[in-house]
Formats: sequence, C-alpha cells, structure tokens
Amino acid sequence: MRIALVYNPGMAARRLKRIAALVRALETRGHGVSHHDSLTFDAPRDCPNADLLCIAGGDGSARLVIGNQRDLAALPPVAIYPVGTINLLARELDYPADPMQFATRIEADRPLLHSPLVRLNGAPVLACASAGVDAQTVAGVSEALKARVGRLAYGAALASLLWRWPRTPLRIVADGQAFTAEAAFVLRGRFYAGPWTLDPAAHLAHPRLRVLALPRCRRRDLIALGLYAVTGSRRAHPSWQVVECETLEITSTAPVPVQADGDAAGHLPATVTLSDTGVRYA
Repeated sequence: MRIALVYNPGMAARRLKRIAALVRALETRGHGVSHHDSLTFDAPRDCPNADLLCIAGGDGSARLVIGNQRDLAALPPVAIYPVGTINLLARELDYPADPMQFATRIEADRPLLHSPLVRLNGAPVLACASAGVDAQTVAGVSEALKARVGRLAYGAALASLLWRWPRTPLRIVADGQAFTAEAAFVLRGRFYAGPWTLDPAAHLAHPRLRVLALPRCRRRDLIALGLYAVTGSRRAHPSWQVVECETLEITSTAPVPVQADGDAAGHLPATVTLSDTGVRYA
C-alpha cells in the first residue's frame, strides 16, 4: 500500500519517536511510506497516487490538514494515527496507538466510512464544537502546559474559571427553531474530551447535526453533565435539549468563545452547517 504520512515535523520529540516506530512497522509489512508536512500538505500535489492518507496527530492536526485541502474529493481514504492530546477521531474509528496494531487495523478489509464535513463559520469541524464554558476553558488552555501534561491542561484551565464562572445567554436557531441556552455542544461522535459520551446517538456518518444544549450552565449543571458522561448514563437530564438539524446559528450579546475539535475557534456569532462533501475514513 502507498501511504502518505502527514505530520508536523516540529512536534515534541517523544511524539516523533512514536511516528518513527509507526514507519518501521509499516515498512516492515511491505508498505511504501512518503513523508509530508501537515502545515503545507496538498493532496493532489503531494500524493496523487497514494492509497491511504495517514494523519499522525490529534484532532486539531486532522482538522488543519483537511481544512487546507482545496478539493476533498481528491483525498484518498484517511486514517488517523493518535499522537495528539485527546484523539477523539482515532477513538471513534478504533485506530490503536500501538504501531503494529495500527498497521493491522488499516490492512483490514473494512468498508470506508463517509463522514459529511461540518463547517463552523466556514472552517471544518471533524469531531465536536461548542460554545459556552467548555469553549471558555479551551480558550484558556496554556499550550506550554498542554505540551507538558497533556489533557490535564484543560482541567487547569477549567479550575481558573471557578471563581469567575461565565454564564452568558446564547440564542440558538436550529433549522429555524429558536431557543435559549447557556452552553451548546455540536457532537459528531460518541466520545467527548476522552473516553466519555455526551450523546450516544451521535456518530461520524450521521446525516444531520446532533446538538446538546444546556438551558442553564451553573457549576452544578456542569458537574451533572460530567457525571452523565463519565458514568455512561443514557438518560439525559429532562431540562437538557437535544436536537437534530442541518443548520445551526448561535449568537450572543457578549463575545462568547467557540471551540472546534479541542482548539479555540474564535467567538460568536457562529453558523454551523453540514456540507455535501465529506471525508472517507479507512
């Protein structure tokens, strides 16, 4: 198999070692591997004959690579080798971190999964997006701390909000239906922030947006949401609102942050749409 391996050559040395181990595993099994910089990668130019595009990184890296493509139809099937912080896409698609197990996974004769691409103000969203305290937390994450301690940096950012807990009303319009909330989550998969689930009905191939909205997002409301996710409960709180739609608009009278795939993505207003084009995952 001809595999285009895309990653950031400037990532941490420990992650580059994992990528090197992956390359050895792939080449040992007879695959041809070409190396490409995730910051400048263009599929038609750099890998016109590749059988597989392997993005080695996290959800943000995958979003960057896919968002930079001029023509998604030109992309070969995509696999995600998880060397990021949260790795929701790899978890959704069952891509293991062990190099040999990953090689076995991509060699398996599985049908391709077509995932319609979501766009937030024109930029791609692959796994999730949100507005409210969750996005406020992401906006406050120290990249230096994240590089040292991984996902614990998100906990530190959340802790810094405890004394000045942000609660701002959001106006949400889902396919013309308007309602208010203090937090909103657009969910493209079962997993959120790790091995936890906010919406068991969400999946990458879903033909519509799945949106979870919390009318109030006090500290105790976020704790309830966290317990719901961690315990695997399938009974959402009766006050929460779950909707399916094709177009979502979120506005506020204040500059509320927005996050996409675990990275800061600006501020409201936000328009979220489901594209006709998508990504084929191997």
